[in-house]
Amino acid sequence: MLARRHRDGRAWFRPLPAGYGLGAVGVAVFGIGGLADMAWHELFGVETGLDALVSPTHLVLLLGGMLLLTTPLRAGWARPRPSSVGAARHSALIEHLPPILSLALATALAAFFLLYTSVFSRPVAAEALTTIPEGMPGHEQAELPAGAGLSAYLITTVLVVVPLLLAQRLDRRPPGSTLLVVAVVAWLSAAVAPTAYGLVSAAAVTVAAGLVDMVVVGLDRLRASAMTRLVLSAVAVPVLLWPAQLGAAAAVGELGWPVELWSGVVVLSGLLAAALAVASSWGAQSPRLDSGRDATPTEDTENTTGMRETTAGEVVV
Repeated sequence: MLARRHRDGRAWFRPLPAGYGLGAVGVAVFGIGGLADMAWHELFGVETGLDALVSPTHLVLLLGGMLLLTTPLRAGWARPRPSSVGAARHSALIEHLPPILSLALATALAAFFLLYTSVFSRPVAAEALTTIPEGMPGHEQAELPAGAGLSAYLITTVLVVVPLLLAQRLDRRPPGSTLLVVAVVAWLSAAVAPTAYGLVSAAAVTVAAGLVDMVVVGLDRLRASAMTRLVLSAVAVPVLLWPAQLGAAAAVGELGWPVELWSGVVVLSGLLAAALAVASSWGAQSPRLDSGRDATPTEDTENTTGMRETTAGEVVV
């Protein structure tokens, strides 16, 4: 791409379209990480377990891969938004597929490096809670598995909700984006160590993700404020995904948590998703978050001369 654009007469220092600059940086970072990883293996040996996911040189490779994979997403952010609602919906179905696929693959890469906290690859809610009174020997050790399981659900909630909030920056969340992101993450995580739990869990959350997309479409048709829609669309992700996933775990005999734990983690994950949605709107300049209604083709528009033209054809200075 660099050579082709240079042959067209463009300067080397301005060769790349919007969004591709960090992708070029990612190539360099990935190459440096690869060389450093070879040296690391020569000095300290090859990792074979959890240490492979947190090896410094592997994390450099992760950074380079992320910069590369998210190039279409950044290009999508830089693309001008459609001026009409109809055009926005059309572009959401077609033009947004590359950035959403980019986002899904980047999320899957992050999920791979977080496999040790994944609720898709292992049944973190399988072990029954052992109750030992506070202050008695063994109390903290008995609650460690449940604590690790709760943390896994919260981390996976962040892993899934944050990319979908990023997808919101493309305009509205494109239809099918939740299904694509969740399906890619769940099925690839299950494929790492295929078990009955992983396969049933992936199938359950895929169906639930489709329901989330239906909820998002329904919210877009409401006349609620943009902030309300943003928060509810984020909360819908864990509130629909985790009951389906926990139900799948129960179906294969991998749910040992009491009702207080599995219902509580759904509520806690929903609250976390709401907090992430509110935080994502801070400082946003998008009109969807600055006003209680969406801009429509019937609203006044302002031309470059500083005059306002209404839909009835009247010009107001």
